[in-house]
Amino acid sequence: MKERKRLLALLLSGVMALGMFGCGVTTGSGDAAPEKTPAAQDSGEAAGDKGAGTADAGTTEKKTIYIYQLKIQIDEALKNVCKQYSEMHPEVEFVVESEADNYFTSLKTKFTGGQAPDVFTIVGNADAKLWQSHLEDLSDQPWVADMIDLAKQDITIDGGVYGLPVSVEGYGYMYNKKLFEQAGITQVPTTLTEMKAAVDKLEAAGISPITQPYMDWYQAGNFMVNVGIARQEDPMAFLQGLNDGSTTFVDNPVFLTLADYLLYDVSKCTNPMNTDFNTQTSLFSNQEVAMTLGGNWNQPTLDEAGPDLSASLMPFPIDDDKEANDMLFAGVTGYWGINKDSEAKEEIKEFFTWLSTTPEGQKCMTTDLQMIPAFRSFEADPDSIGELGTDLSSYINQGKVYGMYHSYYPDGFAQAAGEAVQKLVAGNIDGAAFTRELQNGWDNLKTE
Repeated sequence: MKERKRLLALLLSGVMALGMFGCGVTTGSGDAAPEKTPAAQDSGEAAGDKGAGTADAGTTEKKTIYIYQLKIQIDEALKNVCKQYSEMHPEVEFVVESEADNYFTSLKTKFTGGQAPDVFTIVGNADAKLWQSHLEDLSDQPWVADMIDLAKQDITIDGGVYGLPVSVEGYGYMYNKKLFEQAGITQVPTTLTEMKAAVDKLEAAGISPITQPYMDWYQAGNFMVNVGIARQEDPMAFLQGLNDGSTTFVDNPVFLTLADYLLYDVSKCTNPMNTDFNTQTSLFSNQEVAMTLGGNWNQPTLDEAGPDLSASLMPFPIDDDKEANDMLFAGVTGYWGINKDSEAKEEIKEFFTWLSTTPEGQKCMTTDLQMIPAFRSFEADPDSIGELGTDLSSYINQGKVYGMYHSYYPDGFAQAAGEAVQKLVAGNIDGAAFTRELQNGWDNLKTE
């Protein structure tokens, strides 16, 4: 509880008058990756169309900035922002590639295979330490002093700052307000008993209650398991204890409760083990299902579905403790780091500065990319962040959020945890074995 209060104070400092990265979820797509690192391409060879060092009309050197990121929901919007910047700065062009489920494995492959991006997503803390040797120290950049404390602490290593915070994001269940109304649900459930009653009403009205992408490990490992960590009395002490052996997942009461809830959740899903992120998103966007795990990062996708879809965020009511359940989960979920070996790193720094310090760039972040910025000096655009962002901001302003701790996972644990969830919901293990799977995964991957 002490850690939660400290998180809330950090979140609310400065930037949180209004109150959005990825996390993202499963496989996405973008422009094809260049065959070679854009910064290392020879003059005249394309990365998409042109590579770094390509002569523009035989006179001006044009550099290509290759961005590899995992927020597939902002893929098109980010491409448009980059195009807008290139129109003002014709000396640079961009290749944007977006992927989620296989992002971390693919990133390692790109670095070992000579296709290292110029800009890439890291999720802070353990991930930042893993990639530190490839990252440019950005401590001297003008926007660093404007970062909220929560954003800075997760990307600072030995006094160096190694990434631009993409956004403040939060998650819970997304629910379709019209389908709730059709089923006669007048109050958002905040206890397990209320949740079961709401699901019964949905089913009685012929409405599929829940969809989850249990086919993929990403959301389960990063977001569902985080529910159990965030609801510890002191999450940071729990995480440190996992590293030094003083705490354990095994038979932890919160994780046993979470396991029971996941079994209930999956029992109300249709074909959960065959549902990936794209199917999940399609079902919810087409109003074929009432609830699914999601966050304010889903807003651009929901906007594309049209004005008839009215969605909001609600908590995960894993038990009957109303006060403990009535919370969303929030944090800075991703950063853009600069490859220290990129030949375009000075141009990228200028791009980052434009995004975070100029009215035009800030508008792109808050309106085009629909982000809740992790900076003190500007706020989200309420007309752009939509209902999900507005819900998150409301919960933050009321002090009703838990933290997001997946950046403290050992490298590879998110996948191990997600696979443990998959075994649980597939009926291959029970709740107690689920906690042992989590502990084994952590012990095998921890480095401290």
